Amino acid sequence: LFPILGEVFFVFLRGVGFLFCVMVLASVNLTQVPLILSAFSFAWLLGLVVPGAPGGIGIFEATAIALLDSQLPPAIVLGSVALYRLISTLAEAVGAGAAWLGDRYLGRSV
Repeated sequence: LFPILGEVFFVFLRGVGFLFCVMVLASVNLTQVPLILSAFSFAWLLGLVVPGAPGGIGIFEATAIALLDSQLPPAIVLGSVALYRLISTLAEAVGAGAAWLGDRYLGRSV
């Protein structure tokens, strides 16, 4: 039970990050927040499980546009997805760099 709750929290936090990316590009009503979070979660999960799409590229974007089409213009959704992918990739690179530096200079993994 604890691992599944951890995964749900992980996806929720990623969804909040996506919500922030949407909020940078467009104004968001409080009533849109549950839809944006659930659409992101479903699009992210679908991009994860579909084989042959590294990182869910294409699947994630198409699903997000299809699910959020009634609430946001496609340009805002694509811009939000691009911004989200850039930020998450940079965050993962910083984390990998910190682990490498920790292993190299401290002799242990971070």
